[in-house]
Amino acid sequence: MKKRNIEKGDLLKSNPLDGYWVCSIVLTHREKSESYSSGSHVAITNAVFDHDFDLSEIDTDNLEIIHTTNFEGYVVPCIEMYASKLVNGIEVIGQVSSEHFYKHALEFKIGRGHDGGWPSCGPLKKSLGHEAVHQWRSINDSEAWLKDIREAEKKHSEMIVRLNNGNRHTEDTSSSQSLWDRVRKKFNK
Repeated sequence: MKKRNIEKGDLLKSNPLDGYWVCSIVLTHREKSESYSSGSHVAITNAVFDHDFDLSEIDTDNLEIIHTTNFEGYVVPCIEMYASKLVNGIEVIGQVSSEHFYKHALEFKIGRGHDGGWPSCGPLKKSLGHEAVHQWRSINDSEAWLKDIREAEKKHSEMIVRLNNGNRHTEDTSSSQSLWDRVRKKFNK
């Protein structure tokens, strides 16, 4: 029988971007109650693969939670809160003792990682772990990664122009450019 919900200690496999797979860890689990839906803290790890992987390829001794820079400029562990229901595109591939991966208490409080709370991301989704892919590519495939970012910037700018032409007014597209500058800064480690 296929598992329906994630649990504390589950190792999750996702395929957030074509050609890349990521392993994440479920750090906590909260059962459904009258006041709350079931939920979990999920940590994105440094285990990034350019092929579909299985549990035998995970080196748990070197598995670490990645850190990212939040929009306020703080470097924080990449931990997010999700609903506990398993969805298509996310697979449980094993179980570990999750306590040693993050030693601090985790509350189900919405925040930004530096303030005692964590991003609330709703249901699990296929994009789980995209941050790890960007970090991995910025180090191991930087030339192609930067090319992909430039292409995305170009497509985004073209879309803004099309939208502005369709709305018969023009807007300053510098705000979209600053978004890409923040993305580059966030993942360029």
